[in-house]
Amino acid sequence: YSLTLTATGGTAPYIWQLVSGSLPGGLTLSSGGVISGTPTTYGTYNFSVKVTDSLGANVTSALTLTIDPAPIAITTAPSLPDGTTGTSYSQTLSATGGVSPYSWALASGSLPPGLTLSSGGVISGTPTAGGTYNFGVKTTDSLGANVTTAMTLTVIVSNRTLSLGTGGTGSGTVAGAGAYPFGNTATVSATADPGSTFTG
Repeated sequence: YSLTLTATGGTAPYIWQLVSGSLPGGLTLSSGGVISGTPTTYGTYNFSVKVTDSLGANVTSALTLTIDPAPIAITTAPSLPDGTTGTSYSQTLSATGGVSPYSWALASGSLPPGLTLSSGGVISGTPTAGGTYNFGVKTTDSLGANVTTAMTLTVIVSNRTLSLGTGGTGSGTVAGAGAYPFGNTATVSATADPGSTFTG
């Protein structure tokens, strides 16, 4: 931030100084009348400055400077770490700017079955179904400023083996498609999910 104060009349050069109140954190006033620096706090600040000319004549003026919070932004990468069915999952979302604390909510789409998003920004649970899920999350700061970001989470089906045999007695079930008594003929068509293996 940089702002140069100006004056007219009197006899230049002018000398500037802060005589009451305080500048926002991170800012200073130079004798040349330049308020500069990097603000570290937000809010409205009231202060007075005095300018003195080369003959000693001076005048004081009250000033007000408002510092706005930095824009809020979600810093978590939009492609979240993969999850695995049947395995506990936890991922904490993060943001910068605005004024904490932040409140998080699902803005669109849906999370994988078995997972939830807490108001504190934690996606957690145990995924129950594989696939790639696209959804939007919104975070809101304590002043009501908010931002929404699209995210993707892929759930991989846990490694499993399905054996299709021809011996033995009784009946078996293939991928929930139904029961086949021994001795009957059935044609089985199956597509392996990621992480699955078919043998036999």
